[in-house]
Amino acid sequence: MINPASNILCLGAAHFDRTLQCTETFVPAASNPVRTLHRKPGGVSRNIAVHLRLLGCNVGMLGAVGDDGDGDQIIRSLSEIGIDTRQIRKIPGGHTAGYTAILDETGELALGLMDAEVYDRLTCDLLADQLANIQNWPWWLVDANLPTETLTWLANQKGTSHFCAATVSPSKSARFKPLLDKLDVLIANRAEAKVLSGIEINDIDDAVNAIKSLRDHGIPHIVVTLGAKGVISADDREIAFWRPLPTKVVDVNGAGDAFYSGFLSAFSKPETSFDAAIGTGLAMASLTAETHGTTVWNLDSKTVQERALNAYKETI
Repeated sequence: MINPASNILCLGAAHFDRTLQCTETFVPAASNPVRTLHRKPGGVSRNIAVHLRLLGCNVGMLGAVGDDGDGDQIIRSLSEIGIDTRQIRKIPGGHTAGYTAILDETGELALGLMDAEVYDRLTCDLLADQLANIQNWPWWLVDANLPTETLTWLANQKGTSHFCAATVSPSKSARFKPLLDKLDVLIANRAEAKVLSGIEINDIDDAVNAIKSLRDHGIPHIVVTLGAKGVISADDREIAFWRPLPTKVVDVNGAGDAFYSGFLSAFSKPETSFDAAIGTGLAMASLTAETHGTTVWNLDSKTVQERALNAYKETI
């Protein structure tokens, strides 16, 4: 049975990621022959929502798509695995967001293109008539693809719901800066934590100083991820360092989103401690890094929990 406390609404991005590679030397300002490597669903909130659902949580998705085939496909793919999509808005005349990566002939990124205009349509006015439904979800995973005004409005309307911030990128993470005192959970990588704290992070000591600065804003639960070096966590009791779990790395793409999904799947249950949730997050990041792509489709809770047992913290 799904734990009734694990009702999580993911608010933010759901779109398609496309990767194309030049078959000849990339020439700027010219037509370049390419081959398509892949086209797959993406978006921070969508990625987290999918893993949350695969981990047995009751999950809803709030976002915006265009009135087009891509939008229909995104909604259908989420619905098929049991995610509540009733709060995804179709924008008449809009185009579903998408990221296109153009790789040169060596596989390096030559050009990245992001069309996220449809997310700007997720205004306070558009969401106002959904507020009662939004507030029915006790846990919110909110990503920084939403407009700043909408993030502020949501933070002021959260009531008893838990506001968990997903920072997305260094530039977009700045949208949470005026709201730090209203956040219940913040998970950010070193570049995003630098933007929010104003502290350059080059080593673990810097990360500790940044997390102390963020904790001074009243955020009760904070995690700063340091890639292959591990994570730093802070709550009202202590600051701790966690080493990454042993992992046979195949593809680290999506590991950060997977950490958040693992953490939140556990932390949303009242019987789970902050430390245990971090262990689950590390396990999910490890399993995802051992998989091609951003989603571990053959996921089972037993495997996650067994790997989480290897998590170990060092109090700072």
